[in-house]
Amino acid sequence: MMAPEDAFRLLADGLGKAGTPQAFDHLVERISSIFDAEHVLVGKLLSDNATIRTVAFWSHGTLQPATVYTLAGTPCESVLSDEVCEFTEGVCQRFPDDAMLQELGVESYVGVPLRSPQGHLIGLLAVLSSRPLDLASYGPEVLRIAAAQSGAEMARRSEEDKRRSSDYRIQQLIYWDSVTGLPNRRSFMERLEDACEQARLRDTCLGLLYLDLQRFRQINDTQGHELGDQILAEIAGRLTAQSDPGEFVARLGGDEFMVLLTDTRPAAMAHAVERYRNSLLPPIQLAERSFSVSASVGAALFPRDADTAQSLFQHVSIALNHAKHDPSRTRFFTTTMVDELHQHEILQLRFSEALANDKLSLAFQPQFCLNTGKLIGAEALCRWHDDILGQVSPATFIPLAEEQGLICSLGEWVLDAACQQLLTWEQQGKPFPGRLCVNVSAQQMDDPRLAEHILRIATRVLPGKLGLELTESGLMRNPEQTVRITRALCEAGFSLAIDDFGTGYSSLTYLKRFAADTLKIDMSFVRDMLKSSHDHAIVSTIIAMAKNLGMQTVAEGVEEAEQAEALRALGCSGVQGFHFGRPVDGVTFAELWL
Repeated sequence: MMAPEDAFRLLADGLGKAGTPQAFDHLVERISSIFDAEHVLVGKLLSDNATIRTVAFWSHGTLQPATVYTLAGTPCESVLSDEVCEFTEGVCQRFPDDAMLQELGVESYVGVPLRSPQGHLIGLLAVLSSRPLDLASYGPEVLRIAAAQSGAEMARRSEEDKRRSSDYRIQQLIYWDSVTGLPNRRSFMERLEDACEQARLRDTCLGLLYLDLQRFRQINDTQGHELGDQILAEIAGRLTAQSDPGEFVARLGGDEFMVLLTDTRPAAMAHAVERYRNSLLPPIQLAERSFSVSASVGAALFPRDADTAQSLFQHVSIALNHAKHDPSRTRFFTTTMVDELHQHEILQLRFSEALANDKLSLAFQPQFCLNTGKLIGAEALCRWHDDILGQVSPATFIPLAEEQGLICSLGEWVLDAACQQLLTWEQQGKPFPGRLCVNVSAQQMDDPRLAEHILRIATRVLPGKLGLELTESGLMRNPEQTVRITRALCEAGFSLAIDDFGTGYSSLTYLKRFAADTLKIDMSFVRDMLKSSHDHAIVSTIIAMAKNLGMQTVAEGVEEAEQAEALRALGCSGVQGFHFGRPVDGVTFAELWL
């Protein structure tokens, strides 16, 4: 420590700002110099008497944003019961659950409680160092004087806060986020408006980064919102610590943050993205758990990408949406994104209308027995021909239905249309042999009442005439629920096939419990089985497995006679593919095969 006269002179200078907004900021900087310590904080005890919020935090030569932490498991907890609490070394080992100590690498800690002039405990002053602190004899006196003045200042501010009008408190709520201490959405949008106007007047550029945390909702759901809020506060602190002069960080709500970069360029924006992304790399240590959090980032530049604050915000939102589906998790806005968005919106609207107005249709692809060559069934495939867009691929509108939350409605439409087609063929005197298979989506399997819905729709036909095809990955989303659903359908007389088998991750344990009678071999294996020994081995294994489990096999995508012959030699039961028949409408199907 410095000489006593220098220390008390510096302390007096630090206390000289009492009554000003900078009082605590000025004090923690001076205390840091006096004790030659990297970190000094003044914290206010919150109303729960179990949490501290920093009102001034000096660390590594700069002021840090406000942060909130619980007292339990920290040396601060001891401070509130002692006049001076000193841990001269090994404080990290003594308090292993204190995330702040671990992150700062603190070796020693000295703390003193703050009391109001009336003697009420209201906060604490703490000095932290990565080296063992060697307090001079006058050190405790310095802390006592600083604590007395800080307690009086904190009490004065509390009384001042109480005297403020309710309008002022409402304004604070309007502009600041209570969880992170960052500016909120309203505050940010007003700042963005001003920044765009200044950039326009000065002929400069400004950038916008939109960060959306990945998997944070899962943490909230499994660990609780209280811990989720602590993680958000930690992330806010990290983002703010990364901000350079001219950068403004805000929380928009939920798990979304925004960074405004003034007077920037594309290259500088790219570096900023990396800075903020890298700040999230170290795991967050909370409640004896380690949480890894990353973010998708959208970026846009003013005035290159937009000429108003509102359109800039809109365009960075579009870029973020693309980033979520990009392997790099980062996308800079381009004008083609707007065109794609408009096309996507048109597609969404027209698909919703097509589904609501019964403008979809079914095609039917035959399935044959390999040994006898007889028709054993067919797969019902949904088709959509739009008056404006033309023929739209299922690879386009199926994901669209999932995105819009319409996949269950689409599944019910397909099942209903398949039942109607079976009745039509029956009425025409062309009864359908075997079973007509309908695909069931993974999202439909999430519904515990799926079996009830299917039984309600399929009352018009004999259950043995209908087969349901469920993807392997869809079955494994909730295996226990899948077991209940498949058994209920099997007992009702439906046949069940596991579609695209070999591409998912089902275990043999569950495979035996699912009430399925058929494995469909995915076309990706059939396509190259004559050229790839690996694919041939997979197909052979699936067929052998099915035989051992008493199940049938249907190979998809058979386009060559040689493939069919190889499958027959391996003992495959049935086939489906262009070599035997392409998907056709109900009338053509009856003419060709019924």
